[in-house]
Amino acid sequence: MRNALLNIVKKEMKEIIRDPRLFLAMILLPILIMPIMGIAFQGFMSQAAESAKGEVRIAVINLDEGNISEIILSSPDFNLALKSLNVSMIYLNNLGLDSVDAAINYITDNGSIRALVVFPENFTYCINAQSPIKLDVYYFVEKNNPSSITAVSSRITIFMQLLKQVISTYVILNIDPNANPVFIQNPLISQPNTIYEGKVIRNTPPELIMQAFFMQMLMMPIAVMMLLSIAIQFAATSVASEKEQKTLEILLTMPINRETILFGKLTGSILVAVLGTIGYAIGFQFYMQSITTPMGQGQGVQINLNEIGLSIDPLGFTLMAISLFLSLLAILALVMILASFAEDVRTAQSLTSFIFMPVMLVGFFAIFAIAIGVSPTWMQIMLFIPFTSPMIVPLYVISKQYMIVIISLLALLLETIIAIKIAAKFYGSEMILSARLRFKKKKKKETE
Repeated sequence: MRNALLNIVKKEMKEIIRDPRLFLAMILLPILIMPIMGIAFQGFMSQAAESAKGEVRIAVINLDEGNISEIILSSPDFNLALKSLNVSMIYLNNLGLDSVDAAINYITDNGSIRALVVFPENFTYCINAQSPIKLDVYYFVEKNNPSSITAVSSRITIFMQLLKQVISTYVILNIDPNANPVFIQNPLISQPNTIYEGKVIRNTPPELIMQAFFMQMLMMPIAVMMLLSIAIQFAATSVASEKEQKTLEILLTMPINRETILFGKLTGSILVAVLGTIGYAIGFQFYMQSITTPMGQGQGVQINLNEIGLSIDPLGFTLMAISLFLSLLAILALVMILASFAEDVRTAQSLTSFIFMPVMLVGFFAIFAIAIGVSPTWMQIMLFIPFTSPMIVPLYVISKQYMIVIISLLALLLETIIAIKIAAKFYGSEMILSARLRFKKKKKKETE
């Protein structure tokens, strides 16, 4: 029994090792791709780290009826600490702004300020009474780079900690050396508010909205990768099975134009792509409905993504479906060419790794890019690549940037037509009958 098992294992190992195509697809290709992925991720992480170290501009509007807030804000130690953290404090009172609404409008138009801290009217009174001070904090979420709010949120946290230390020190040195220790430990209570697309979501931290946002953004690339992988396997198996069963030669010898044969096969792939696209759209619509119901109820907060502009309208769903459909067509056309070089289904499935692995690679790139918020330039480049387009389009659809999506779809249509033309030319030549991938060198006949 033991010897029989060992013999079977040896037999299987020899079959795998003897087939160079399986070796390339299963061993060599991952060895090449993983370092590329590591280098790309390292670049993304470096970019994210540089972005996190960049200057953060925080605006302050002072509504205090007393003078202690002015003393605190002008404290040299406080401003020096902020400067060391690369935080620029913009004092809006010096610009003639005297209300929260005016400050929000100014910051929205400015575009470079990421947060607003409001000093209330009773700031001085609360310090004298040693009563906790409530500060409203408004976070401005960028439409093109929502993940950048993470760096802003961390700076605001440090800003508040510094402010607490300055207030506590001021109270002990100037008001009451024996001040209430509870107040000294925590003189401030910050109330987070989020502003997205001009809408103010009160009493809501930006992290809660970003959580819902990334639930959408990260699930879509995963779903697209699954759909692409299934479509690739179906297309490759369809072509290879005909070659294995010797029906392709019979089909090609029939009085039918070879371009017609190609388009017939592509039509089948198109129907699969249509069914996959419809299934994806329906499934994703149910998914969106499940997460756009009021969220955050366990935290005392109710959020409706439809009300704050994070939902997808019918036009957005249409653009997403077109992107997915065109990407499927372009990839399937290339798969049909590659599968023509396989002699059987097993070899075809191994050869599809040369397309499936890049699909997985760029899919993970897209997920990682969305998660860390890479530069808009990289995101726009990925819009024009068939492998990544359906993974990136939802990001622009949610932010209602339809024009760049439409431009990318036109480019994707051109790329799809080119891929189909290449496949048609290949099927129209005699290479379709003799196409083989041979790695073994023919032995030279020995001369007598």
